[in-house]
Amino acid sequence: MTEPFIGEYERAQAHFEAYERTGTWSELEAAVLGFRMLTMTRMDGPVANGLAVSLWSRYERLGDRADLHEAIGLLRYAVGRYASDPEHLASASNLAATLRMRWRVSGAVADLTESIELSRRVLEATPGGHPMRSARSSNLAEGLQTLYLHHGDTSALDDAVTLFRAVVEADEASGDGSVIAKSNLAEALRLRFESSRDISLLDQAVVLARAAAQASMPLLQDRFRSNLALVLLARYTATRRPEDLREAGRLAEQAVKQTPQGHPNRAERANALAQARRLELIAMGTGIATPSRFARRTRSSAQWRRAGERLAAATATAVQETPQGHPSRATALFWHGLALGFQGDDDAAVALCRQVAQEPAFPPWQRVAAARQWAYIELWRADWAGALVPFVLAVGLLPHTAPRRVTQADRERALGVFAGLASDAAACAIQSGEPESAVALLEQGRGVMLAHALDARTELTDLEEQHPDLARRFAEVRTALDAPHDPSFITRSDVDTALTGEHRHALAEEWQSLVETIRSRPGFARFLRPPGVEEMLAVAAGHGPVVMVNVSELRCDALLLRDRSVTVVPLPGLTLTDCAERAARLRMGPSEHVQEILDWLADVLTGPVLRALGLDQAAPQHELPRLWWIPTGPLAALPLHAAGDASDRVVSSYAPTLRGLISTWTAPPITRGGSDPLAVAVPSAPGVAALPAVELEVADIARKFPHARILNGDKATRESVLDALPRHSWAHFACHATSAADGFAGGLVLWDHATAPLTVADIARLRLTRAEMAYLSACETNAPPPRLADEALHVAGACHMAGFQHVIGTLWPVRDRIARSTADRFYDALLTRSPPARALHTAVRELRDTCPAAVWAAFVHVGG
Repeated sequence: MTEPFIGEYERAQAHFEAYERTGTWSELEAAVLGFRMLTMTRMDGPVANGLAVSLWSRYERLGDRADLHEAIGLLRYAVGRYASDPEHLASASNLAATLRMRWRVSGAVADLTESIELSRRVLEATPGGHPMRSARSSNLAEGLQTLYLHHGDTSALDDAVTLFRAVVEADEASGDGSVIAKSNLAEALRLRFESSRDISLLDQAVVLARAAAQASMPLLQDRFRSNLALVLLARYTATRRPEDLREAGRLAEQAVKQTPQGHPNRAERANALAQARRLELIAMGTGIATPSRFARRTRSSAQWRRAGERLAAATATAVQETPQGHPSRATALFWHGLALGFQGDDDAAVALCRQVAQEPAFPPWQRVAAARQWAYIELWRADWAGALVPFVLAVGLLPHTAPRRVTQADRERALGVFAGLASDAAACAIQSGEPESAVALLEQGRGVMLAHALDARTELTDLEEQHPDLARRFAEVRTALDAPHDPSFITRSDVDTALTGEHRHALAEEWQSLVETIRSRPGFARFLRPPGVEEMLAVAAGHGPVVMVNVSELRCDALLLRDRSVTVVPLPGLTLTDCAERAARLRMGPSEHVQEILDWLADVLTGPVLRALGLDQAAPQHELPRLWWIPTGPLAALPLHAAGDASDRVVSSYAPTLRGLISTWTAPPITRGGSDPLAVAVPSAPGVAALPAVELEVADIARKFPHARILNGDKATRESVLDALPRHSWAHFACHATSAADGFAGGLVLWDHATAPLTVADIARLRLTRAEMAYLSACETNAPPPRLADEALHVAGACHMAGFQHVIGTLWPVRDRIARSTADRFYDALLTRSPPARALHTAVRELRDTCPAAVWAAFVHVGG
């Protein structure tokens, strides 16, 4: 550079630095003008970067997207043309930040993806101790946090928290004490609380956000106030501390007032204020707390009217300040709709919820929430047919809220938010006189995880014959997605990891692309599409009656599937509340409550159903017809098979979904059967109570099956079991188990459970092509977690997902002595060529003659 050029560059840079210190508008304008004049003389990396950063800052003040687009173009120029320039990394880092900012107003996912990749490359090229290391770590962390906001992948958020913590710790160690880093970490901790519910995260976040808000940084003061308000609102929601709500409302209002019109962050701040106003109204007891049931005004006092008006004004401002394409647009519209509905304007509420629900660009979970709310408003207006339209839309979108790209835990959380939606939709369809639609809605909106597993087991023979390259790549991607998940999102080149979030997202995108490509080929339009109701009814007609029991606040019914038709049996004595209460009682102590629950079930459910089926007469054991139960919601935890005299009328089995049941009926027969079963026995393991009868149980199996492979004691490890399962068509587990219903991850307790647990997710991830029967001689292997009862996320359900056609499990804990004797009777019956369901029925009938219901009613058969 020539000396005059250097002088002009330094003056422009000085103007920009003065602006950053003081916020003086004239300094920023002088910087933009100075850098722009330099570009007319000589365009190089530093000049392009300087003008871009100045335009970026002007965009943050005025919100003119032309400034942002020009800044991105200049930074691309600097990065592409001056790759060897020392300032290359600075330009690349700035490009990542501006792309992320453009995503915030446009929602263009390509910008976000490129931003994260750039940030990662820049950080990898920045050595430890470099003065820009902290800033570039924060840049990547902000990108990962934004990715979480878009996709709901907590592995990305966890990496962001780790990076933000490292920045704060490094700054404090150096005496810098970065205010921005503390505010960033506070926001990340607030978001992490949403999925972890760890209140200590919010307490940490409040301390950090308050420190930032109290710092003297004029340009960022409103941002820090808004962040602190959001953290306080989150803590208020969790703890109901009134002082948190009062302070949050005041801070959010200040932040909006001080943020100029057109500012790119005004939308987020307006939405924060709207959230504060909504929580203020909730605190008054209006009932607007949960959007799942539409709330109306229940008071007419002036105070309540003013609060409602304040909420409507805040949500209207949020809508006005949130432009088309903005990631917060759906939230703003949705909550404005609820605010107007609270004021009694149902038509406006429906219009806004419909707008969100029908907009393809909005995230699926927000569209589902809006469609559900639209449906409930129509129900308030007693328009069942009108409610069915948004219910169908919501249930159709539900599987998209739990995509393969996010972690298993994230998928479970997403589905838990909408627990009961499919049952409400089915109840609406039944009320509207459309029972076949009710079956379709239950199939589409329940067992989403099982549907993914069934997709992964799809037979590829025809595809291999006609399009071998597509079949090969599809199989490769499928296998890669089945790999254990690494807790990190970022792939580390120096570590041999499992499937990181980064790879998971890339594979999920390729999976979707492959599926679309395959469907475009002649003859493959139905590839991975679930069977229709007519097709499933035709298959079911060849096996026996299937009873889907739908429980909803709207109404409860049994859907009888037989003879290729669906018959509705109303169950007026059954309620969702009663089911939930009895399921909770069963979890607390089965010995005290089982008999009362069985008597109640016989009266309100199994009695009416069996009478409707004409199965109300006893028959000899060997002549009893088969019957399959598909219970929904909390009913999945209850022993329908043992109610009243049901076990004298039918041989009962269970299935999580009709599609899952049909997959077992239509599976190819297993040629070798159970001649060489796998028996896993853990009579004792570190940290758990001994099971003395397990040794006798495994000895019984060894005697009955001389070629059985036995993994006993310290040989029964996670690795050995996972290695052995694909080699055996039958598997028997005699051990402890943990249930997700009790707050655990759920899984089998093997010898090395403390360091390498075998979880429900590990089992469900398997694809066992030879699997026929799994006998789970363990506690609560068929007990569902309350919030995910429709997803079969227990050990028995995981075995079903892995490919076992028959699974024997238990609904509650059983003593190991009883478990051993039941297994012994079961295998005796099985060896007389009884199918697994009849063999279990025989074993339990024998047990029933000498034991109370709390002992024998726990055992269930799942599958064909």
